[in-house]
Amino acid sequence: MYGAGVDGLPQTRFFSLREANALIATLQEQFDHARELRDELSAVQSQLADAGHPLTEPDVEVDKTAPPPVQRLQRAATRVLDELRGVLRGVAELGVEVKAADGLVDFRTRLHGRTVYLCWRYGEDRITHYHEMETGFAGRRPLPDDGDFIGDLLH
Repeated sequence: MYGAGVDGLPQTRFFSLREANALIATLQEQFDHARELRDELSAVQSQLADAGHPLTEPDVEVDKTAPPPVQRLQRAATRVLDELRGVLRGVAELGVEVKAADGLVDFRTRLHGRTVYLCWRYGEDRITHYHEMETGFAGRRPLPDDGDFIGDLLH
């Protein structure tokens, strides 16, 4: 982990473009796994809905009054959700900000003296865009030619 911030949560760090791009293979692998878990969770949710016990909360509790097959599905949903959260926590511990569980992350950086985000989306082989702190994904712009993205670590 990069370092603990307030309340033991991972501390966000600043990345150079080179440092951020060096993590792309790891992010791709982690989000491959996260997407598999998301699909597995979706299938279990569908089965629970078909059984008349749809998941309505982000946390799954086993209903002790439900039929045993439903309880098994609820336990499976809990296991998958816990594993998915663990994958996403591991990604966050790299110092990046996870914006979507299916593979959208931002890397804080400094550009021309201001803080911006380098932006990566699942499937991209390198970082090609950035955006301002307040604009989000919709404000993505191609990396500028004069972009000297500055991180925390010395080179």
